[in-house]
Amino acid sequence: MSRALSLTAIGVSSVALLMCGWTLVQQQRMDSPHRVLHARGLVIADHHGQPRVVLGAHAAKTARPQMPSPDQALSSSGLTLLGPDGAERGHYATFDAGGEAVLRLDDASGATEVFKVVANPDRGATLTVKHQNNTGAMLTSWQGSPELLFVEDGGRAFFVRPGAAAAP
Repeated sequence: MSRALSLTAIGVSSVALLMCGWTLVQQQRMDSPHRVLHARGLVIADHHGQPRVVLGAHAAKTARPQMPSPDQALSSSGLTLLGPDGAERGHYATFDAGGEAVLRLDDASGATEVFKVVANPDRGATLTVKHQNNTGAMLTSWQGSPELLFVEDGGRAFFVRPGAAAAP
């Protein structure tokens, strides 16, 4: 009986030592400065638990380019910035279809895009600057030549194109 007990004790001790060694190796891998973290997303919250930064694949559902296809919003990745109330305050997104990139900053309520840049490898870029009262300016090369558009609060627009008269 003592021989069986001794063999059992040796077997259990061996398994315990192997488990300790495996755990040590795994811990060293976790502490390695060369470690790479793979994830589909990351949410950073403030001290109240409110999400403030969302990073990852498919995080960019609200940052759409000017002319999206129906499935483009799902084939994007990016970074979303949220205000203390959870309202979206900004976004950087890249879209798989079309290769567009969008950088957008919103007002404090998240209702108005006050700054937006859309870059497309085939169609150029557009910079839009707006106020909450819907006045603003847009500089674009979207249609193949530079254009400048000014919009008044009443919705009246003034264009400046190469070869055209300047805006009044």
